[in-house]
Parts: sequence; C-alpha cells; structure tokens
Amino acid sequence: MKVWPLFCAIFIFTLLSTSAFAVSDSILITLPNKETKFSLKDLKSKLKVVTIIIDDPVYKKRKSYDGVRLLDVLKLAGFKENTTNDEIIFTAKDGYSPNTSFESLRLHTAILVFGEHGKKEFEFEKIEQGKAIISPAPYYVVWEEGNKLDKEIPWPYQLVKIEIVNFRQKYEKLYPKNVAADSAVMKGFLTFKNQCLRCHSINLQGGDLGPELNAPQNITEYWSKENLKRFIHDSSSFRYKSKMPPFPNLKDTEINDILEYFEYMKGFKLK
Repeated sequence: MKVWPLFCAIFIFTLLSTSAFAVSDSILITLPNKETKFSLKDLKSKLKVVTIIIDDPVYKKRKSYDGVRLLDVLKLAGFKENTTNDEIIFTAKDGYSPNTSFESLRLHTAILVFGEHGKKEFEFEKIEQGKAIISPAPYYVVWEEGNKLDKEIPWPYQLVKIEIVNFRQKYEKLYPKNVAADSAVMKGFLTFKNQCLRCHSINLQGGDLGPELNAPQNITEYWSKENLKRFIHDSSSFRYKSKMPPFPNLKDTEINDILEYFEYMKGFKLK
C-alpha cells in the first residue's frame, strides 16, 4: 500500500474543507459604493456580542442565540442612515433573497446571530426546508420581538450577503411604470415585493430560489389563473414538501392583484 499518496490526499481534502469553512465564516456587506467582508472574528472584536432569547417562528419554540446587532454591523461597514437608500436585501447560500425596508431596522431590533447560546460558533439545531434538513449557519437574522413579527419581516438564515439599496434603482426592470399608486397593478407589485421577491425574479431581478416569472415567458402564459391562485394559497396541494410556503393569509383580492401585475409585466419582458 502506498502510504504517501494516501497521506497527500487526506491532507488536500482537509485543506479544502478548512478553506470552505473559512469562506462560510465571512459575511459580505454591500453598500452602493463600497463592499466589506467581515469574518466572525472581526465582528466579535469590533462589536458587542449580545445574547437574545425569543419565541422563534422558524423553530416554533423558545430559542437563545449569540450575535451582534445588525444595525451595528451596517454602521461598521460605513452605512449612513441619512441617504436615499431604503431597502435591505438579504442573500442566502441557496439564492433565497428576502428584502425589507430600512424602516424595519428603525422600528425593530435585528440581531445577526452566529450560533445558539451555550453551543459552538455556527452550531444550530437543524430545521426542515422542503425535502432537506439544514442548519441556519453561518448567519441568521432574528428579531427581538420574536414571533410577533413572524408575518411582517423576513427571518433569513444561511446568510452570506447583506446589501443596502435604493429599491427602485436596484430593481428597475421589475418596477411597474406609469401606473397609478392605487391601481391593482401597483398593489399587486407591492404584495409581490413583500411576499414573493425573496424567492422569485421578474426579468432576472429578485431571488434565485424559485423560478423566473416573466422571461422568456410570463407565468400567466403557461399556467391558468385558477391554478395559480390555488398554488399561491397552498403549494403543498400540488407538490409534497414544496419549498414554496403556503400563503393562507393572502386574500383573494391580493392574489388577483398579483396576477394583474404579472399580466402587466408581459409587456415589459427582458430583451
């Protein structure tokens, strides 16, 4: 048996595994004119580590975490609050990309957590996501009010990037133009922005976890409206363990507005 080649193979595998972990240890903060990557060591040495105990809506039970305040992380990266940038975009390892207005950080306290209290760094209880069982590591954003904010604000995990943007400029290709503020199209767009954009894209702008919905074909061109309504309400009635969550809270009028937005965007496909 040739011991030396075997030793080399083990060494290379260990080195690659260590490098992969080092990459996952970092989070990228992107501002309009600057990008900064922080390791956990950077965050712990420059910011106050806090312990937060909440009723977690993802786990559906009481949990305790260690982390740093998200607003402190953004300020450490150079973010100034008196700008025209109004939206926070979170990006996970799998392309899930939820967003929330910066106003959320003014009204509520978000903590960027890196592990459960009393456990090792990046150690979390596993959770079910569709057909997979995953860890929220490396970073997970939780909110001080816990499950009281379950439906209002995203709880993104497996985070690798956080971006501050001017929403209308960043997502110009999915923003409806020349429509009234009180129109069904605009109402549908706003519901789509708050509920769907985290997973889906329009004209390749938005999340990567779910399918693109406008180009090259608009989803209303190959799905009937009735099936779309039923699917949005409860995707599990079509597919077991669907990654798309049910939206029983959405009213029929809100779903109709989303479909009006889809119909409108057929005339503004990516070319």
